[in-house]
Amino acid sequence: MSTLQVPQTSALSIHEQIEMFGLEACRDLVMTNNTLKPAERKKQVRRLEAAQQAMLDLGIDDISYLHAGLCQTGLPHSKPDSDNEPWQRSNGKFHLIVEPGALVDPATGKAKMVGVPYGAKARLIFLHINSEGMKSKHVYLGKSMSAWMRRLGLDVTGGKTGSIPQFKEQSKRLGRARFSFQFESENGIGISDTQIADKLHLWVSDDGPWLEEIELTDKFFDHLREHAVPLSDHAISYLSSSCLKLDLYAWLAWRLPKLGKPLRLSWDQLKDTFSAQGEPGRLAERLKLALPEVKDVYRDMNVEIARGGLLLKPSKPPIPKTLIAVSKK
Repeated sequence: MSTLQVPQTSALSIHEQIEMFGLEACRDLVMTNNTLKPAERKKQVRRLEAAQQAMLDLGIDDISYLHAGLCQTGLPHSKPDSDNEPWQRSNGKFHLIVEPGALVDPATGKAKMVGVPYGAKARLIFLHINSEGMKSKHVYLGKSMSAWMRRLGLDVTGGKTGSIPQFKEQSKRLGRARFSFQFESENGIGISDTQIADKLHLWVSDDGPWLEEIELTDKFFDHLREHAVPLSDHAISYLSSSCLKLDLYAWLAWRLPKLGKPLRLSWDQLKDTFSAQGEPGRLAERLKLALPEVKDVYRDMNVEIARGGLLLKPSKPPIPKTLIAVSKK
C-alpha cells in the first residue's frame, strides 16, 4: 500500500526500502526513474523523507496533542454555508456539535456571529491550543503560534492571500466556539457542553480582531489532560495541507491502539465519521489515496482495504507510551 513507484523495490514497503538501501539510494532511484513525471518524483522524494522521519526516535518536543473527541470526529473541511448554524458530526454513538459564537464588531458596535472553525488551519490551531494546554491553562498564540508553525515547516506569510490572515480568522472562530460531546448508551444519552476558554484576549488590527491569548476553562483543561491523544509533529507537518489526511491520521492514532481484535468498517459507516458528501464510493476513492501517505508517517498502523470498506487491526500507537509519560510531566 505504501511502496514507492520504483520497479526494483516495489515488493517492499517504503520503510523497508529505506532500511535496506538507505535514504540517499532510494532518492536516487526515484530521481532516475524516467517513468515518473517531475511532479511525481518530487512527491515520492517527500514521501521518502517523511517516512524516514517516522523511523527516527522522537523527543518530547516532537509531540503534539489533540482531544480524543476531535480524533473521533472532526471540524468542517470547508466553510459552512451559514455562520449562524451549529455543525454536527457523528461517529457511531458519539456526536460532536460545534456552535458558533459571537463578537461585537468594533467598527459597527453590533454583535455578529463569527461562524464555526473549518479547514486544515483550524485543525492546526486546535492542535497548538491542545498541545500548549497540556502544559498550562494560559495559551498564547501570536508569536508562539508562528514559532510552532515554523517548527512544523509551515509557511508564515502575511498579505490578503497569506497564511497569517487565515490563521487569525480560524483562531477567532475557535476561541468563540462551544463544543458539545454527546454519547448514546443503553442507559440513555450523556451530554457534555464545553467552552474552550474562560477568557480571551483579541488583538484588533486592520484586518479585524484575532485571538492572541486564551485562558482554558477548568473543565476543558482537566478533560484535555485526561483524554488527549499524542501525535507526531512530523506527521502533522507532512499532512498539514489536507483536512482528510489530518483527520485520518488522528482517528487511526486514537482508534487502532484501543482495538482488542480486528474491526471491519464499511464505506457507509466511514462516511459518517469523515462527514463525506455524496456517495460512499467517493469517500472510498479519497481514503484509498490518503492511506499510503498516512502510513508513511504512522509506520505501525495496520489497516487493510477490504471489500466494501476498511479492516482495522490492533496496532501500536504512533507515540511510544514511555515517551508520553515523560512528556506529560
